[in-house]
Amino acid sequence: MVTAASDREDAVSYVSLYRKYRPQTFAEVIGQDHVTTTLAAAVVEGRPHHAYLFTGPRGTGKTSTARILAKSLNCEAGPTATPDNTCPQCVAVTNGSSVDVLEIDAASHGGVDDVRELRERVTFAPIAARTKVYIVDECHMLSTAGWNAFLKTVEEPPGHVVFIFATTEPHKVPPTILSRTQRFDFRRLPADVLAGQCNQLGQLEGLEFEAGAVDLIVRAGDGSSRDTLSVLDQVTAFTGAHVTLAGVAEVLGSVPDELLVETADAIADGDVPRLCLLVGRLADAGIDLRQYAKDAVEHLRSLFLLQVAPDSALVETTPERLARLSAQAGRLGRVELLRAIELLAEAQAAMRRGNTRLPLEIALVKAALPEAAGDPAALAARLDRLELRIGLESAVSPSTPASTPTATPTPAPDPTDTPAPRISEAPPPSRPPAPVGRPAAQVTAIPADSPSPPVAVDLGLVQASWTAVLDALKVRKRTLAAQLTEGSAVALDGGVLTVSFRAGYGFHAGEVVREEFAPLFAEVFTTLFGVPLRLRSVVHEPADSAAGNSTEERRYVEQAADVAEAEAAEQAGDVPDAEVAHDQAVETLQRTLGATVLEEVRPTS
Repeated sequence: MVTAASDREDAVSYVSLYRKYRPQTFAEVIGQDHVTTTLAAAVVEGRPHHAYLFTGPRGTGKTSTARILAKSLNCEAGPTATPDNTCPQCVAVTNGSSVDVLEIDAASHGGVDDVRELRERVTFAPIAARTKVYIVDECHMLSTAGWNAFLKTVEEPPGHVVFIFATTEPHKVPPTILSRTQRFDFRRLPADVLAGQCNQLGQLEGLEFEAGAVDLIVRAGDGSSRDTLSVLDQVTAFTGAHVTLAGVAEVLGSVPDELLVETADAIADGDVPRLCLLVGRLADAGIDLRQYAKDAVEHLRSLFLLQVAPDSALVETTPERLARLSAQAGRLGRVELLRAIELLAEAQAAMRRGNTRLPLEIALVKAALPEAAGDPAALAARLDRLELRIGLESAVSPSTPASTPTATPTPAPDPTDTPAPRISEAPPPSRPPAPVGRPAAQVTAIPADSPSPPVAVDLGLVQASWTAVLDALKVRKRTLAAQLTEGSAVALDGGVLTVSFRAGYGFHAGEVVREEFAPLFAEVFTTLFGVPLRLRSVVHEPADSAAGNSTEERRYVEQAADVAEAEAAEQAGDVPDAEVAHDQAVETLQRTLGATVLEEVRPTS
């Protein structure tokens, strides 16, 4: 029974790590040198201010620094920047029993009556200490009337009083108070500083950390020393003195870094089965898929930051994990990383509304297979992947230039089965432009003697992205997009894209290859594929129109061109005005029926 009672007594007397190792001097405060150095110098020089405002995230040392400042001002060996922590005044402040150092919780004592009572006690001299210190924690919880009652006292307190306000929300502090205090902003603690603290306390407590365990603990602490040590307390209660990576992941419900690395590798490789199996393993292991999506986004974000700013210290993590991230950052392009982050961020919103597994799998599949989608972001990601692979191949074999992937033109069909398309060349740009009139039914756009741009895409990519090409063109010129809708890409050679039109759409074929539209197409193709492709059009005529020299055949071709032109204009929403429509109708009657104009009455608007 004595042993059991002793055990119960030891259990009750256990002090958590963040309380046991609370800093007792300015030198022990980690990560806040800009604050502690200034305060220590003020104490040594005998120039302490009458009111301070400590702001910053939780668990960064605001209250601890306030207590150290109180000890520095009241230490029997001081005022000194290094209190001895052995004199009665220092011991009383440490134990919270000092009658002259008062800590007030503004969350529960923030009314005007509480402030009035405090204001009345301020005038009394300290009982045992040199300076009376009021530490007002969570001061943003004070009411407006409470702040107003505090105003005059904070502005001109008695010489023996120092106020220290602490808050996590400085924007709620009135400007009249801010102007009467010295403000010190406490910063989130870097990951390497917290990792060093965990390792140091581990040595003092006899703990052993498996590789990667400290990193998970630090990530869960999120820049807070108190939170990090609380997590370490929780983990050691589960794992004992030997802290394992699996134990930390199980306690925190977090995703091991190896699985996040595997996710990024699978996206870079386009390995869809591997990603689906990974999601299945996570679900079977009971890991929260929402947490996995969140951690995956953070991992991909770290890779992106290491690409765009590798020397800016934007990624806060341990040196070991930073080395692993840097090694993986080059496997994915920036555009591909941004698209994967956006897809997983959208999946997180969908996962909150119901099914968690399906939106996650869809997002991962789309990230790994950009060719499965035809949107501009997917096309950009695919080009990013192609450029990255070409760059890697060039780096491996610098003496062998990387070959540019081009598509083999579609072989000409057998003339005995299908008539060959008729193609005509446009005049070279050095010649004067021809007068505007009815174009021939078979035209090509770009002269053959102009230089061909380098091609970085293939025919399959253009065909799969044809809808995106039409959408991008529609934004710039709807009529041209409607005409190109009747064509299809059939060959890509030397930077020239061949578009085939059916019989009867010679007008469309002639319009899309007019020289004035060449810059427009180059802009569209450069935006989508990074290459200013040029257009060349062909029209597949029926077999019996090979001669096509009779007057009647030419008339039918002209009529078909008129109809096709009208259909394209109507589809694009370009309807001619009344006078133009009248002239077109008269011309059609004269040409088709041999009509003669006896009297003409113009339509009224």
